[in-house]
Amino acid sequence: MRNVIHYVIFLAASTFLWGCTDEPGPKVVPEPKWELDLVEDEPDPTWNAPESGIYQFSMTAIIRLSEFLEKYADPKDEVSAFVGNECRGIATVQDNGKKLFFLYIRGNQGETQKVTLKYYSAKNKKTYTCQDFLVFEQNGTYGKVSAPAVPPFEESGKYPETMIAVVSLPEALPFERRDKDILAAFVGDECRGVGELAEAGGKVYQFEIRGKKDETAAVYFMYYSMQASGVYKAAESFPFADEGVQGTLDAPFPITLQPVVE
Repeated sequence: MRNVIHYVIFLAASTFLWGCTDEPGPKVVPEPKWELDLVEDEPDPTWNAPESGIYQFSMTAIIRLSEFLEKYADPKDEVSAFVGNECRGIATVQDNGKKLFFLYIRGNQGETQKVTLKYYSAKNKKTYTCQDFLVFEQNGTYGKVSAPAVPPFEESGKYPETMIAVVSLPEALPFERRDKDILAAFVGDECRGVGELAEAGGKVYQFEIRGKKDETAAVYFMYYSMQASGVYKAAESFPFADEGVQGTLDAPFPITLQPVVE
């Protein structure tokens, strides 16, 4: 009888301890659509190319979007050139293995006006204005096919600033990883970048985190587990800093993950 009592006590104690160490999982939620949102819902531009015969000369600009903006490129995109309020040329994208805009900028003899380049993104519903002026040069060129000009249009966008981060997951994880799992960087409730694995099957992610002008708010991380169908939030964060770097491949920024239960 004493052995039976001891066994019952042992079983009850084991059950209690097991219940204490069995951490709750995250709340089950649908797979999130975490991505950088650049849409600004501006109206389509009403640019009109100059009529023939008004300007005697032209210069040629061969333009390519930055690697960042090219990810959002659309066949309806346009690049234009302005002198003051006058449109001096419009170009649409030509895709022959490389997305280029061949922009012919009109002008008159002896003219040395400052030219403003503008880019309309159909996907982002945004007109970007290059803050660097171009000086009109009769029969001049700006960029070439082998080395196109890349104006910094994104500097006039929603998130003009950038920092780099390299982040590592903890060794022990409360879930089994899947190929479609997502690790994303956030500021407030806005996704500011999605991480890419430094190597397949690894636990180190590389980030290009976008920020608003002069922003110093905290950057934190969220992980969606396909296996758990839930979200985990990192306890660690750091302030956003333009052109800042947080972590390296040799010494990544470590994070720990806690389930989001509500």
